[in-house]
Amino acid sequence: MEYIHNEKKEEYIINDDNTVRYVLGKYTTNPLIVFGVNPSTASLEKNDTTISIIEHIAEMRNCDGYLMFNIYPQRATNIDENFSKELDENICNLNLHHISDRITKGCQVVAAWGTHICDRGFFVDILIRINEIVKENDATWICLSKTKSGHPHHPTRLAYNQMTFELFDMDNYIKTLKK
Repeated sequence: MEYIHNEKKEEYIINDDNTVRYVLGKYTTNPLIVFGVNPSTASLEKNDTTISIIEHIAEMRNCDGYLMFNIYPQRATNIDENFSKELDENICNLNLHHISDRITKGCQVVAAWGTHICDRGFFVDILIRINEIVKENDATWICLSKTKSGHPHHPTRLAYNQMTFELFDMDNYIKTLKK
């Protein structure tokens, strides 16, 4: 689904039973592009805590809205025993397609997933594919800040005055994850 209201583009792309969210965004021409590990409950009509914070960060960064993506698009409030243990290649490929269509030349892309990248082995494999899309578009990874163990902070785990918006060396980060 894609909606356009008052010149602001609103994107909300989900599967038929709303267990997968590929894209969530509200912007005009210059969105803050953010990656989490997996989507929670947010929709166009109702923000969750993460999206409310991302809207504020977008304002701080002089963006006119946001585009939220996730490494894996399966909805869950917690990655636990109910979360897929195996990669669904179909939803992964569709997610990569939506990402590829929206990463623009030279843009900044915010890595914002915290330690949950380690919760499933296939998350890193997907991140490698996303990183290729980012590099193909000469886009730049940044993060809000890094955790003590070097992961890009999740927006809900960091105060605004602790956000550094530093460059994030994704290639090196992926090497450390693959060890």
